[in-house]
Amino acid sequence: MFLTTAVPACAADNSLTPLVGNWKGSYVCPQGHTGLTLTIDRQSGPKFSGTFHFYPLPDNILVPDGCFTISGHFVSGRKVVIAGAAWIKRPEGYVTVDLDGKIGASGAGLSGIVRMPPQYVNQCTTFELTKETDKPIVAPSCRQDSASR
Repeated sequence: MFLTTAVPACAADNSLTPLVGNWKGSYVCPQGHTGLTLTIDRQSGPKFSGTFHFYPLPDNILVPDGCFTISGHFVSGRKVVIAGAAWIKRPEGYVTVDLDGKIGASGAGLSGIVRMPPQYVNQCTTFELTKETDKPIVAPSCRQDSASR
């Protein structure tokens, strides 16, 4: 899924929230409540990239483990858009999702809306993430050099 949104110029790169690290939490889509670790491994000015890793939670153990690369950018202030890119580990029947989010005032939380491709409109709801580490740590099953595609 590709985004064609223009990236506005941000006032100053040093005013942007540092995103590099692991953001952990959950989201809700047709498969139900799902675990999510968003690993941001690169940030240059308003642009960043990383990995979206989803997995089962105790209240929804049937969710498979999967991951794909993401790219994102700041839209304005604390608002970010994150787009799903290439699959690393794709469970059968799954599609990548995009995130429209806002970073909390403390810089330690990220929450917002989960967006699916247009044919799946309104099947996902929200996501909530908390920054857990400043060092990006990709799950072993999501490492591109060792993942089965």
